[in-house]
Parts: sequence; C-alpha cells; structure tokens
Amino acid sequence: MRDVILPEFRKKYPGLEVLLTTTSWEFLWDKVVRYSKRKQGPDVFQIGNTLNGVLAQMGAIKDITSLVSRIGGLRSFVQAVTHLCVYPGTAAVYSVPWYLDMRILCYRDNILNALSINENELMTINGLIKVCGKVHDFKVNNREVAAFGIFGQRDAMLLHNLAPWIWDFGGDFLSPDTHEVRFNSDRALNGMKAYFDFINTYCHHDRVMQSSMEMTENFMVKGSYCFGNFAPTVYAKYLDLTSPSHAQLSQYISYAAMPAGPNGRHTFLGGSNLAISPFSQHPEEAWNFISFLLEQGIQELFHKHTHQPPSVIKCYTPGFLMNDPFNKALRESLNYGRCFPNTAKWALIEDILIEVIHDVLASIREGTYAEEGLIGKVNIAADRVKGLLKEGKAHAQ
Repeated sequence: MRDVILPEFRKKYPGLEVLLTTTSWEFLWDKVVRYSKRKQGPDVFQIGNTLNGVLAQMGAIKDITSLVSRIGGLRSFVQAVTHLCVYPGTAAVYSVPWYLDMRILCYRDNILNALSINENELMTINGLIKVCGKVHDFKVNNREVAAFGIFGQRDAMLLHNLAPWIWDFGGDFLSPDTHEVRFNSDRALNGMKAYFDFINTYCHHDRVMQSSMEMTENFMVKGSYCFGNFAPTVYAKYLDLTSPSHAQLSQYISYAAMPAGPNGRHTFLGGSNLAISPFSQHPEEAWNFISFLLEQGIQELFHKHTHQPPSVIKCYTPGFLMNDPFNKALRESLNYGRCFPNTAKWALIEDILIEVIHDVLASIREGTYAEEGLIGKVNIAADRVKGLLKEGKAHAQ
C-alpha cells in the first residue's frame, strides 16, 4: 500500500495527503471503540466485513449509501459479500468491500507423484480423507510427513477453516433471519465431527496448536511436517514467493478449491471493507480515497502485489486470475464462496465459537479428543448464543 498504491493516489490527487496508520487485527476493535467514544480518529477505516453491522450499530462508522451510489451502488462488487456492507435488515450501506479472502487447499504434489495419486482425488472430502490415509507418515528425505497441518492460534481463522465443512454437510450457523441458532443441528455437528476427526487422525498431535507463522514456516519454507493445509490466500502465496527455499519448494506446492462434501462444495469467503468515520472532518476527501482504491486498475495492481482477490466485479474478465495455478484456484473458489451471517451480534458469536474450536484442538493435542466432548461444548456454546440472540430481540421490542 505505502510503496505502490499511495504514490498512484498522489498523482491523481496532488493536493491530498494520506497518513497511513497500521494496527494488528488483535487491537483493531479496541482502537475503533476508543475512537468512537472520543468522537475522533482516522477518516477511513479498514474493517473485517463481519464487523460492519456492530460498528454501524455503535455509530462508529458513517452511513455512506449516497456516496456508494456514485459508483453504481453495491452491484459494482462481487455479490456474495455485499450483504456484509449494509446494516442488518436495512438497505443502508456503511462500508464497501476492498478485497476478498478465501480458503483454498494447498498441498505438495511431489508427494502425490511419489505415491502415484491423481490430484482429482482431492476434489471431495471423502477423496481427501483417502489420500491422507495414503500420505500420512510417508517419508520424505527420511522424515515422516503428517497428512495435514492446522493453524492453532486463537483467532478467527480457526472458524474460517471449519465453516466450509459445516456448509458441506448441509449445516449453518444461524437461521436465515439470524434469530435462531443452527450450528448445533445434526447436519452442522456432522460437519464438525468430520472436520475434527480428520484433524485428530491426520495431523501430528504435537503440532496441532502451532501458530500460523510456525505452520506456514514449516509447510512452505522448510517443506516438512505436512502434506497439505487449508490456507488463507495471503499465507499460501506470500510465503511461497518469499521463502528462502522458494526455488526448491515452489515447484512442489499446488493449489485447489476446497473439497466438496455430501451437500455441495463451499469455501469461506470473507474480506476487508472500507468505511468512513462519522466524525471525519474530510468526508469527501475520504470518499475520494476509497473510490480510488476501488478503481479497476488499482484493484488489479493491489492484487498483483498482495495476491488478495479484488472485490470489484469488473476485474473478473475472462482471463483474469487464470495466469497460474494459485490464481486459477482462487477464480474457481469464487464459485463456491459463502460468507458468515449479517448480524450485529456476529463478533460475540464468533468469539464463543472460537473458544469451542480452541478447546477441541487442545484436546486433540493432548490426546483426549472425543466426539461426545465436542457435542457437549457445542451445546453449551449454543445456549450462550441463544441468550445473546434473545437479548437482541428484547432490545428491539
């Protein structure tokens, strides 16, 4: 952004200066809340798209419906993510998509070749499980390779990796109106059980709780410990290109859309939105900056340097994202992308679910995992979320 995009903005708007401040996702929420209470802060925010509803409810971001109409409204964007731009239950727009985030399958094709396994077997969950049964503990350079690796840090990525399995088995998180819990349904639980049974069987337990940096270092840089993982797009491509072992390993890393389950093929689709502070003293200039970032050429330039898929639908010309295997996997995955529900309660719901996932992964690492324990934790979480949703209904009445 600082070295590539901002110089282009200054060329177009020589009288405007952008002061860029970065913060980790870990501290973003506290900062935005603090800005809102003080009625100050930056003119433009980058936010996770699931925070749109709660930040709008708090009055922390501005209604930009009239501004967005200048660029053709939300129909200008990939439609699967636009519901996370409006305040739940209304047509009021509070943020716009900047870039997308997806889960794709990353794997080492040299191991497939060594075992004479066809990559098409990875297209379904059942096929993936069979492949992992053949791959698990296969030796590469006299080192046993786990069939799979899983990020173990306590953050939203844990839920992003699980979500496709819930959807693939016909489950969901909430009812369509977001008023009722659905993640404790039989179908959702079947997806969770399949996912955690898979991790329990095909991950080396002592490496289940690795941080994302450790996981990507081991998989992409050192080329050891695991055959594949479900990766956020930024980790998958960035470490492949910049790792010290790039020349040695990049030829072995392949990418595919997430595998299909009994009820279809899905992947998590999320991303970052851009919003304007209601306390901004420069709302027009703030919108100039946002609309600049949404220009087709700038979106494509940003993708070139970050490998994050663009949000603007004009970018998706027939040949776009088809120039290498990674981008082809992204392009195909857009067909299966699905987002989390649009509710102002989602941030709280997500935290509850992440606690469950973290606890279950900890039990896998400790060798005490059991499906009964998973079901019990999910039911307790469901009761907590029911309380949140009931509280929301009471406030609305």
